[in-house]
Order: sequence, then structure tokens, then C-alpha cells
Amino acid sequence: MSGCWLECTLMPDQLLREWPPGYGGVERVAHELAAVWGGTVWSFDAQGLRASEVDALPVTYPRRCLPCTPALGRLRLPLPSRALWQLLRSPQPLHGHLPSPGVLLLLVLARLLRPRRRVTAHWHCFLEPEAGLSGHLYALYQRLALLVVPWLGGVITTSPLLREELLRCGCRPDRVAVLSCCLSAEQEAGALALPERLAGPERPLQLLFIGRLDSYKRLDWLLQALTTLSHPWLLVVVGDGPRRLLFESLSRELFSGQAERSVQFLGRLDESAKLAQLAAADVLVLPSDRSNEAFGIVQLEAMAAGIPALAFQRRRSGMGWVGQLPGLRWAQTPDTLAAVLQRLAADPALRARLGQQARARYRALFARGVWLTNLSTWDQR
Repeated sequence: MSGCWLECTLMPDQLLREWPPGYGGVERVAHELAAVWGGTVWSFDAQGLRASEVDALPVTYPRRCLPCTPALGRLRLPLPSRALWQLLRSPQPLHGHLPSPGVLLLLVLARLLRPRRRVTAHWHCFLEPEAGLSGHLYALYQRLALLVVPWLGGVITTSPLLREELLRCGCRPDRVAVLSCCLSAEQEAGALALPERLAGPERPLQLLFIGRLDSYKRLDWLLQALTTLSHPWLLVVVGDGPRRLLFESLSRELFSGQAERSVQFLGRLDESAKLAQLAAADVLVLPSDRSNEAFGIVQLEAMAAGIPALAFQRRRSGMGWVGQLPGLRWAQTPDTLAAVLQRLAADPALRARLGQQARARYRALFARGVWLTNLSTWDQR
């Protein structure tokens, strides 16, 4: 990318949802945008992590943290302060990452105080609220957000499916742009450098799961699907979370004495160790069951590494769209997962072809050069 393009790029203040950037999809997307734009990043400590966690990602851009209220559950709102007033009165473009009630509030205030200021939002996902008081609050927040977003100067979302849903909810077509998630330059280079998978003698299907071990990731569905396979397989689980012990117990229960040989829980790995697991795998499975998982950046890591990524098709989510390949037509539903895994386990040649298609789809739609071009188009609008 030329220096001229970087000089012409808008330099917005960027409002993050959390401090520090973290490992999640929202934080990684926000980090990549901030690294390219180079403007000041304003954030508030939405989860109270600033004092106890170090940055998960290398930060080169300036950041400022806004004082905020004590936590009410996971809700924190910025408090009046000189820094907040400076942010709201600035003439620079402002881009906020949703979902976040605090970010939504500040976008509204910035728009009201300076109607001509470019105030835009990043719509990462539609929430699927659960039962109970917190679920009702999430639903209320989302209704308010869908009223506010069409009134802003523009909105970025991550897939054509989410764009269509935002249009259905009242956004203007000329104000909604698709900017898919991306990998860092280092992640992309490492994954694309891995050799292409070749169809060789039949060997056990090696599956990979990468993600936070929590309820909506549905690792349990993947484990249950594997009980039906008639061909050998190995599952490697990368990640940690509150349900790790439960998933390990379920694995031992389902596979009895063979669990330690068939399912390996490796915990959180650094980038080089994770890349080694991608190099050894035949397929990545992301069995999330909610639209809160709207994209799945780990799918990009897998596809760039030359392996297919399986995910379910969910209403208001683009994660099923990300990894769709012409050589593997399936319903992308939980009840068809076992059947598609059986096909892959039985056919090494199919796995090799799908790996080639996955890398080609990555290069065509999600490569960093494509992402930078699309970001430039958004900045120039």
C-alpha cells in the first residue's frame, strides 16, 4: 500500500468497547483499524480489566482511557470529565464499535453536539438475548441501537448477510458498507506460507477447534458428532474458558479410555504454536449456535492456512457464509455436522481439494490487500 494512500486516509478518533484490546473478534478488528488509521483511540474500561490484564496485541497508536461509572453487571458508562468533553467536541471523525451501550451513548452525544461531524459505527453482530433480566436489557439495548444507527453518517458491518439485515431494519443502502474482518500482516504471512495439503495415503481426520470455551461455542455439539464417525479422527482444542472442565469431562464420558488419545485440550497458545496446529489440521470447526458469533476470525486463519472451516448458518450471522466452498455443499446445521465430518474422514482427496478452495476464497475475499482496498473506499466516501 502506497504512502500516498496512508496520507490521504482519514484519521478518526476511534472509540473501543473494551480496554485492553483483548483476543476477541471485536477487539482484533478495532485494533487493526486503529493501527491503519493511526488516530487517537478513546476507550473506557467496560469490563474492569485495565488494572489486571496486559495488552494482548502490540499497540502502536495513542490511546486514552475515559473515566467511567462503577459496574452494574457488565454495564459501565463514561463519566463527565475533561477528556470526555474533548472527545465530544473534537471535529475529527469518530467511529464507534458496537455492541456497547456506552459507545452508543457517546456516538449520539457526538452527533448532537456537532451535527456536521462524521460519526459512524461498526456493527459487529446482532445479539441473541437470553431469558432473564440481563436478556431483556440486551434486547432493549439492541432496539435502541437499531434506532440510532440509521441516523448516523454511516455504518460498517462484516458480511453481506449482516448488511441485508441492517437494510431491513431501516438503514439506507448508501450508508452501509461491508468490511470483512482481517488478519494481521504477520498472521496472514505465516498462514499463507504453509505448504498446500496434498492427497496422500488415508490417515485419521485431524480436526481443530479454536475459541473461548464457553456455552455458545458449542464444543459439546462437535464432541457428540464425533461419536458417530466410523473412520479414525483426532480433535485438538485450542483455547480456555469457564467451561473447559465441563468439556473435558464430557470428552472423557463420550470416549471413555480413548479420550486422551482422541481429544487434546491444549489451552491458550501463542501465535507460533497456534500456527503449528493449523499446519497439522485437516479442517477447523466453529460450531457456535448464536448470531453473537457473526464472523469468526479463526475461520480466516484456517482458510489462509489452506484448510476448510465449517460453521453453521444462523439468522443474523455471517459465520456460515465466510467458509462456504463450491466443493462442499451441506445444510450448515447442527444435525448435519456429523454427516459432513464423516465425508471428510472418509475422503482425503476431498480434504485436499477443499483446502485449495479455502485458500483461494481467502485470497479473493479476505486477504489483507483486499481489506485495505475496501477500507480505502470507505474512507473516501
